Amino acid sequence: MMASSAASHGCTDAPDVTYTLLDVVENSLCHNPKTRAAWTNVKIQAAQVGAAKAAYLPTLSGSVQAIKDRSTSQGTNVVPFYVASDSTYHNDTLTLNWVLYDFGLRSATVDNAEKMLISAMASQDNVLQTVFATAVKDYYAAVVAQKNIQATTEIAADAKHVLDAASMRVQKGVAAISDQLQAKTAYSQALFNRNKAEGDWQSALGTLAIDMGQRPDNSVVLIEPDSAAMPESELVHSVRDLLQTAQKTHPSLIAARADMEAAQANERMVRAQGRPSVSLVGRYNTNNQSQSSGVGQPYIGANGRDRYLGVQVDIPFFEGFSRTYKIRTAQAQVEGKEASLADAELQVAVNVWANYQALKTSAENLRTSQDILDSAHDAFEAAESRYQKGVANILEVLTTQTALANAQQQRIQAMANWQNARIQLAASVGNLNLSTLH
Repeated sequence: MMASSAASHGCTDAPDVTYTLLDVVENSLCHNPKTRAAWTNVKIQAAQVGAAKAAYLPTLSGSVQAIKDRSTSQGTNVVPFYVASDSTYHNDTLTLNWVLYDFGLRSATVDNAEKMLISAMASQDNVLQTVFATAVKDYYAAVVAQKNIQATTEIAADAKHVLDAASMRVQKGVAAISDQLQAKTAYSQALFNRNKAEGDWQSALGTLAIDMGQRPDNSVVLIEPDSAAMPESELVHSVRDLLQTAQKTHPSLIAARADMEAAQANERMVRAQGRPSVSLVGRYNTNNQSQSSGVGQPYIGANGRDRYLGVQVDIPFFEGFSRTYKIRTAQAQVEGKEASLADAELQVAVNVWANYQALKTSAENLRTSQDILDSAHDAFEAAESRYQKGVANILEVLTTQTALANAQQQRIQAMANWQNARIQLAASVGNLNLSTLH
């Protein structure tokens, strides 16, 4: 389970300053309110299972009464009389009830509760995987924003070099003033992009802090992942294998199947509620209430005991057709859960297919983006050198500079997209865990 994986690494309340991807995921799993709510639901359903199983045990209840009794009686017909009683007594009762047989009511109730517990546990796992995947997505979004700051800073520095070269050529009279103005425009645009990248970075860090249950203004410093080369065997499974695995292991499908089985158990439970039940009943009562032998006779102290043990049969003969409508309602609920399961199966299949294709695309783009970056870098260096020698115009330099900036951003985004696509595919299959990050 995802919960045990996170717990094995430990959860701390005190926020850190620097975070790796593993730190981000662990803190999100530990402190995100959605994970706590899912765990609470599991505990509630576990208690419901215990309550359902308790119906197999006998119930024993007792009552104790301490009574102050004052009574008077008088008559004037034949022989006048007046009798008064002022007594204090107690009345103690012990009652036993044990259902021996109920035509499947208790077993259906326990089955319903156990299926609901399975559903709650699977739903918890689904929430954990969702929080996991969201944390990874937001982490890589923050990494992209962080790298964009570095890239836009380098682009601004290159633009400044081009502006200086253009200004020098204008001063020497070998270039038109328009070259300097165009270079200055490009430099200002680079500074604009640098400022925008800073704002995007701060926004991404705030979102990531919220994922970890922190305030968005908390200090968060990201440790970027190693930019290792992509392994050639990344897609070792066919999409058919992944789809089959997802149908068996995805927590949302496990929860949907458990919900359907719980609804079926609920239908059996509703039917059983309309059947007879056989119970063992017993009662023991003792009291010391004063008694009178007749009207006008004085009250005298007495002790009374009453006890019995027997078998009780309860038969619901007629309930005003309410049982019929309750059964129809339960049947409709089963049909609804069956439809929900079918919809969940389709949704999981769609997500696996889409994420599989996204990973294939991001893997190809990752390879291509390096070629684009290398070509753009060489083209910019060549154009800048040619401009300084006077054999290229400013438009060629600015064009290659823009292409280099775009290539740098594409490379950064391609790397993050590939890393994120791996995690999202694992999440869509339903086997996302901390080992996936390595």
